[in-house]
Amino acid sequence: MWDVNNRTPFSEQGYFVRDRHGAEHWVVAVRATFAVQRDGLVALADAQGPVRLAPTYRKDDAAELTAETDISPFRPQTDFTVQGFACAPDMAAVRRLPIRVSVNSLHKNAVVFGQRHLKVSRNGAAVSEPDEFGGIALTWKNSLGGADPFDRREDAEPLSNNPIGTGWTAAWGKLPLGSEMALPLIEDPKNLIRYDRPLPKPHGFGPLQPAWEPRRSHAGTYDEKWRATKAPLLPDDFSDRFYQAASQDQILDLKGGETVEAEGLHPDGIFSFRLPQIVLRATTWIGQSAVETRFRLIAVSLNAKDKMVDMVWNTTVPCNGRDTAIRNCSVIVKQMAGVA
Repeated sequence: MWDVNNRTPFSEQGYFVRDRHGAEHWVVAVRATFAVQRDGLVALADAQGPVRLAPTYRKDDAAELTAETDISPFRPQTDFTVQGFACAPDMAAVRRLPIRVSVNSLHKNAVVFGQRHLKVSRNGAAVSEPDEFGGIALTWKNSLGGADPFDRREDAEPLSNNPIGTGWTAAWGKLPLGSEMALPLIEDPKNLIRYDRPLPKPHGFGPLQPAWEPRRSHAGTYDEKWRATKAPLLPDDFSDRFYQAASQDQILDLKGGETVEAEGLHPDGIFSFRLPQIVLRATTWIGQSAVETRFRLIAVSLNAKDKMVDMVWNTTVPCNGRDTAIRNCSVIVKQMAGVA
């Protein structure tokens, strides 16, 4: 019962998930890891990581998400996220570096700076020359955000859409004389930070925590009315967009076969490759009946530093009240193209 016969070279995991109405679904996730080759194709990685049943984090304090759970059948679109380091070719020391990533309709640029500080004096606000750097991590800690260093209240809240960043204050543009603060290292080139303008939104490439905006606003309202009429089900104003962990501009409709290009993210310089086109099929036996379903791509994660790419697919079969009737499930590759 509940066995998955995996006839693919990838990792798989079966799981039961309830939808927003409380109905149960049998879900199978497949996770594949590929190494980017110089010819623009990918090869199956020697090590295939297990399907993640829980989120993973950069450090033990769980302050920054590195990957959401791979079991997310109700995610509307594909999350595309990027991890790694910004670096010039051959790791040459620079003070400022443009970087970019493109795939499908996404063409995302950023400017990465060495460490800088803003100082406010009688002559106005001045930003120091950036320090030289060889590599700077693509982490939300290096983007605009964090706690307000000038707000001493015990109940002061950090920036809601990046609580772990740096360089944010509600007093921006009206800091007292003598003030000094570190600025973020990763910025949007179309909206660079200036003291005479409102601060822009945080700019980054990694996944967002569920408690960060805008994900939090999609979680719905958990008030007394919900407790009295709906709990433990999700509230009526819950949106499935809560399941999207990528920044809004990195939520895409990907199927495989799209070209990915990255600049400023590897010592070798610009590199590009094509996502493999993989068609997966599951056959699930419920009692004496076989149900065939196709998988949908829900996540693509590029590790630019190591030139590796993770792809995750989900498929789901409604089985409310019949979970014990599921005898087994088999997963096969119907088609695979673009893999060396």
